[in-house]
Amino acid sequence: MPSAMPADLLDFFSKDNFSCLDFDDVTSLDKTQIQTVVKSIDQISAYCLAAIGHKQITPPKDLALRTDLWDRTYSGLSKTIDHRVLENALEAAASFVECSYPSASYQGRMSMAFVTVLAIVVDDFAADSHGCEQLEVFSQRYLRGLPQPEGACATMAESIRDCDEFYGSKYPRTGTLTAMTWLAYIDACCEEARLAQELPCHFVSDCSRDRPTEWSVEKLARYVRDTSGAPAAYIVPIFKPTHDGEVPSEFWISGMPDLTQFVNHTNDLLSFSKETRALENFNYLSLLTRARRQVGRASLFDTNDGLWTFRDTLYETWDQFINSAIALDRLFVTFAESLSEKFKAAQARADMDGHKEETDMNLKSEQQNLENARLAAKYWKEFK
Repeated sequence: MPSAMPADLLDFFSKDNFSCLDFDDVTSLDKTQIQTVVKSIDQISAYCLAAIGHKQITPPKDLALRTDLWDRTYSGLSKTIDHRVLENALEAAASFVECSYPSASYQGRMSMAFVTVLAIVVDDFAADSHGCEQLEVFSQRYLRGLPQPEGACATMAESIRDCDEFYGSKYPRTGTLTAMTWLAYIDACCEEARLAQELPCHFVSDCSRDRPTEWSVEKLARYVRDTSGAPAAYIVPIFKPTHDGEVPSEFWISGMPDLTQFVNHTNDLLSFSKETRALENFNYLSLLTRARRQVGRASLFDTNDGLWTFRDTLYETWDQFINSAIALDRLFVTFAESLSEKFKAAQARADMDGHKEETDMNLKSEQQNLENARLAAKYWKEFK
């Protein structure tokens, strides 16, 4: 699919005030530069979110959800996680779920908020050498049915089982999809922890400058992100808001590639300001920037050495994000509209035929398809 708005977006990124983004290593920035970069990132975010029709809606805080979530997480994490850290993770998870899944039942919101708190905790836990050692064998122990160490690992295992049961209540494979995604996420947290300590040897060698541009090193960032972003675990709940009600997967599975890119890039782009302040240089945007420079990719902008910079990575990532949103609008919203027209035509034919039994059966089937398509479109628009 062609770019959503190639000229406008490229022109926007080409403005002189975004030249502050022409760097390749966030750790080289001083405090003043960081403030300037963060301000530019926020301006870009506002522009691009408006381009997809995003409207920030902040629902009232569900105090019961927060109370129950605290009671459920406190018992398993209070001995290993600082209370302030746990409180911040709980609020972030509850707010995210309320905004992203407004149609979800209380049980659905609790299930997603619970596992999201654990995902935040596990991400920090992996940065500790002792925590990383426990997490590196988490998936193996989980799949073998072995007990997990008390604290973050045991509570994460509980939350994964909870997701498996809730999201697999009608179609077991969707529950399995969420569970396996969370296992992959934990393994990816360990991989990111290793990357934080030392990048792969190919990232510190200059030999790649003489290789073809389509070098494997450019693909590592996407590989890590596809697991560390846990996209499927956040996609399934879009279409299964309650324990007994969900949109069958045939009405949304075609969108998985774009949904995956949308979910991953949402995380990449909206957390970049925070990661810039923390001088984090092993995230998706940093890894991709470094890889592109190493293989000699030329910048789209007027830079000192002509090589790829963070501005190029941000432009490319936002462009992909916008294209995914437009593709998903077509897949869900436009498709539902087309089915509505098809159903109206089928109704007209049924009226002309006198509503024969076979005609009515076909009409009932098409009506069910239309209802599922409309629900898929509704849930997607809520999530977006």
